[in-house]
Amino acid sequence: MKINVSSLGCRLNQSEIQSVITALRGRGHIITARDDADVFIVNSCKVTLTSERKTRQLLYRAEKAARPGAMIILTGCCAGVPEIRDGIIHVPNDYKHLIPDILDARLDINEVSASPPSPFVLPAPTGATTTRVSLKIQDGCDNFCSYCVIPYTRGGPKSKPAEAVRREFVELLDAGYREIVLTGVMIGKYDGDGTSLAGLVSSLLETPGEFRIHLTSISAAFVDTRLIDLMAHDRIVKHMNLSLQSGSDRVLGMMKRGYTARQYMQTIEKIKSVEPDFNFTTDVIVGFPGETESDFGETLGLVREAGFSKIHTFRYSPRPGTASAGLYDDVPDQTKKARSEAVIGLGMELKRRYYARFDGRESVFLSERSRGGETRGFNQYYVPVEIDSALRRNRFYRIVTVPGPDGLSLRGALVETERG
Repeated sequence: MKINVSSLGCRLNQSEIQSVITALRGRGHIITARDDADVFIVNSCKVTLTSERKTRQLLYRAEKAARPGAMIILTGCCAGVPEIRDGIIHVPNDYKHLIPDILDARLDINEVSASPPSPFVLPAPTGATTTRVSLKIQDGCDNFCSYCVIPYTRGGPKSKPAEAVRREFVELLDAGYREIVLTGVMIGKYDGDGTSLAGLVSSLLETPGEFRIHLTSISAAFVDTRLIDLMAHDRIVKHMNLSLQSGSDRVLGMMKRGYTARQYMQTIEKIKSVEPDFNFTTDVIVGFPGETESDFGETLGLVREAGFSKIHTFRYSPRPGTASAGLYDDVPDQTKKARSEAVIGLGMELKRRYYARFDGRESVFLSERSRGGETRGFNQYYVPVEIDSALRRNRFYRIVTVPGPDGLSLRGALVETERG
């Protein structure tokens, strides 16, 4: 069958759908971007009102394109329970591994409902088409931040056994991937049969081969000393998305984030003591109920102090069923917009400042794609680099970089031929 797959959301959601695609291709199905597909799969996201709206748009597009007899499957966080509603098959996250069996008519929706939820049955995503691949190691969250729906859509924390992670890690290396991103909802809470995240990473670093490990998103509350020490390893990407949300202790308390602004900065300072140029990106919510100008000023101050290279900025919108949905949303939309623009503007200034650190510096570049005599990829600090040469894809090179004319990009030149 020809299958059209569209996907939204976080790295975890993308990793899961890549695993589904790997399984589908293994059964002889064809993945297509065309509208003449036999099956349309929409991998949804529910984290914001915008992502829910985009999910509805993708479903509408699929319904419009589908020929008589075509199948439409909704999976991801918008699929609450296994069911068929309005002709669309709903397959929740913990049942994604059953999608190939549904398509091959080995299971009907009642059999899906009767099956046990299994978040870690999916195969390693060896069919992913990128050089950087995400490996699911954890799922679920029980932090219950007051604005967040994830504990309700993905349940409590659970971890893939460490031995299974190590096996899939080797499968991905054998498939040719050079950068493997360990992903989950709360990877800081990883506990695979008594193995912590730091213990897991330490064991993976001992694997033979030419690769690097990327941790990306993690909460400051779960970054411990052992994990910080590993950040100096030459196989670790020197980057984390260390989610902030607010720099005001009062707002952080209302959000139930589990740390103070000072504790957050202490985590950054400890990591920088191991790797001074470590690249931090973050998430900030503006206009949370009750956020004053003083609160917002504290956020801007902490953002400036931390020196993030990129800030994902969100204007607060209430999510039904969350604790903050019961609060009076008293920050006007225009104020939210102005605060968002202020954060974005400061973020651009900080990005230029961070990229300037790489003026004339050598780094290790992983080539991702070449087109028109130019190659793009990332260095070990997860900073995008463009090189005016057609290089082999998915190889490590030693390069020297300079900031681009606008200061918001890096240009690179080879100083060493490819490695590995």
